[in-house]
Amino acid sequence: MRISVWTEWQRWLAQLHQVASDFLAPLGPAHPLVILALNLICFWVGVKIYRRLGNPLLHPVVGASLLVFAGLVLLSVDFASYQRGSGLLNLLLGPAVVALAIPLKQNLAVVRKVGWPLMLGLMVGAVLAPLVAVVIALLLGGSKTVLIALTTKSVTTPVALALAQEMHGIQSLAAGVVAFTGIVGAVCGPGLLRWLKITDERVVGFSMGINAHAIGTVRALEISALCGAFSALAMGLCGALTALLLPLFVTT
Repeated sequence: MRISVWTEWQRWLAQLHQVASDFLAPLGPAHPLVILALNLICFWVGVKIYRRLGNPLLHPVVGASLLVFAGLVLLSVDFASYQRGSGLLNLLLGPAVVALAIPLKQNLAVVRKVGWPLMLGLMVGAVLAPLVAVVIALLLGGSKTVLIALTTKSVTTPVALALAQEMHGIQSLAAGVVAFTGIVGAVCGPGLLRWLKITDERVVGFSMGINAHAIGTVRALEISALCGAFSALAMGLCGALTALLLPLFVTT
């Protein structure tokens, strides 16, 4: 199955129209302006806490998520209303991921020198990352919807949502699995690689990109631009490879 460019463009325009309509709605706890302010403030506070304490367990995504959850409870806003109020941010996910290609362009000459080893690592990592999770879920009796969500665990959110929709999975479950994978990878990945005596920033970045996608790439950029470039490369290639092959395996 293939998702045509025209279909995706129409879907994006429909989402844009929905976002514009929501902004024109009467002001309330779930209004996009309120939800947008809540997201931005919570993320800003999460970044401040992370930079102040420097604890990987307090990564901005973790801290901001907890703060947003607390805010939603106080405002009595359910998940469906929050998701609709966050429509503008969801719409900007795609362009934000594309922007991660900037450090890749800046370090393109270095990337070209290690092309074949990277491709081999990509093939192994892109297959093993979801396969291990799916096998464990199968042994534990996971349902088909859970298995579909787990197959998208190592690609970034826009790709995972598109794949979940194409394979008739649950998009919210796929998004949750992707977010959890990214957070765990960003928090534990650098420390685990140091413990394994892996210090080459190219290898660290590539590993983070395959296993922790966009969240891992942001963490890699904190290490260095070179590390971020290899992470962005791995994230993009892993997402493209998964998007091309996964629907074929699931439908056969």
